[in-house]
Amino acid sequence: MSRNARAIGGVLALVCLSAAPALGIAGEMSNMASKFDRAIATFNPIGKHVRKPIERAVPSLRFKGSVRQWSDFLIDTDDHIGFREQDFRFLQLQNLLELEMAYQVAPGLDINAVTHGLYDGVYDWQSSGGLFADGIDRTAEVYNDAERVLREFYVSYRTPRFDLLVGKQQVIWGKMDGQFIDIINGMDRRESVQLETEDFETRRLPTWMANTTLHFGRNSLQVLYMFDFEQDRQPLPGSPWASPFIPPASLSTDITHPVNRPSSSYFGDHEFGLRFDRSAGALTYGVIYGYLWDKNAIDHVIGVEPQLGQPSLLHFEPRHERLHHLGVTTDYATTMPQLPWVGSVPVVLRLEALWTHGVRFVDFTKQAAARAGDSTDGTAQHDTLRAAIAAEFGLPYNTTFILQPSYYHTFGWNKHLGYGFGGGIGDEWTILPVMFLSRTFAFSRDRLSAQFTALPVISGPEVGWQGIKTKLRVKYKFSQFVTGQLIYNGYDAGEPTDFYGQYDEWDNIGWELNYEF
Repeated sequence: MSRNARAIGGVLALVCLSAAPALGIAGEMSNMASKFDRAIATFNPIGKHVRKPIERAVPSLRFKGSVRQWSDFLIDTDDHIGFREQDFRFLQLQNLLELEMAYQVAPGLDINAVTHGLYDGVYDWQSSGGLFADGIDRTAEVYNDAERVLREFYVSYRTPRFDLLVGKQQVIWGKMDGQFIDIINGMDRRESVQLETEDFETRRLPTWMANTTLHFGRNSLQVLYMFDFEQDRQPLPGSPWASPFIPPASLSTDITHPVNRPSSSYFGDHEFGLRFDRSAGALTYGVIYGYLWDKNAIDHVIGVEPQLGQPSLLHFEPRHERLHHLGVTTDYATTMPQLPWVGSVPVVLRLEALWTHGVRFVDFTKQAAARAGDSTDGTAQHDTLRAAIAAEFGLPYNTTFILQPSYYHTFGWNKHLGYGFGGGIGDEWTILPVMFLSRTFAFSRDRLSAQFTALPVISGPEVGWQGIKTKLRVKYKFSQFVTGQLIYNGYDAGEPTDFYGQYDEWDNIGWELNYEF
């Protein structure tokens, strides 16, 4: 062996000896990761020790559930914003237990129940003078009444041509990001602008109803009769997502009376809905009609109280108003052949649109007239339209891209109107060109995925740019039972009273861990 060869051999030996500890550590870490992966793959203690024994003991019972923990943490810092004392960091520390049971009484006849137990630690686990919503409504912190604990409870009877479900349930009519024809159930909107389609299954407020569907050929007709009413729950004063620019009730000298709600004991207050669908190969389409109540009450002036030397006081009664909804929906699946660089691309096109008649708005000009002595209830009625078109593209490398332009319009709008169902957001019209990009990674055996969403808001003719929300999420599927994700939500630009602009200091990071059994 030559001298150079011996020298090279010696150098290689020294390199190997010096690299051995690092290689050993890397190997040990890889071994630990493999052990963890094998352990988590079979981690299902409730499924093994609770679900399976129950289902063995009661063969006609199907039992499953989940435990979910999700938290959001503010990364912006500000002690005082508008009327809010933002002396808190966590927006939510929520822990949700869901149990779902179905008992088969006879073939096609089942009794179904879903129960929820929720605890939000934001009120107990951080010292904050700005968080006091749990003192207004206990369910802001914990589900402690039958209405919230018993989420769904209904009897279902199904045949190939006929379905009947009677009891407390949720009906999902829309698929879009945002609610267009998804109008049947109220919604718990405690997360305000951070509430998204993926949360609707948990945040919808199920309603007592009779729900029947007739199937004939390629057609179906669904008829709903709702004998109870559930309104939307907006963020309470003193909750993490309460708007910082809504003044507290203590600053108003006007008097607000209790809400006038529809009554389940009066037939005239019940709600009705119809949906007809037809499939024709790759195309499906449908028409809906709803005779429903507005899920949000509107203040009506019911009295004026003169004040010596000062403006008169107004007496308000919040009322839910009857609305007529007419909507359309369609889905079409196709393939775009041989596009440059990407080849054939599967595409799904969707459309949802809803026209609503007789939406009641607060009219601040009329409120001022009432204060001056005119006979008016301080409201106005207008029709509204909301619609969205979505194009979903299946791109190479397990990539999905969705573009969803959404449009909201108030007919006969004027700048003195307040909020009303389905109309432009603080303006005559509003456009939300939603963009969504998702990718799963093959090197992780499709267990790792990432999603990016951008939701800009543009209104006219008065407001203009209302800010943009961006969301980045990384999700990992540890096993068929356990998933976890890290999430960033950012709110940028817009004026302090704009849709997103008011939450400019609410940028946050979050995490979620979900175990299904």
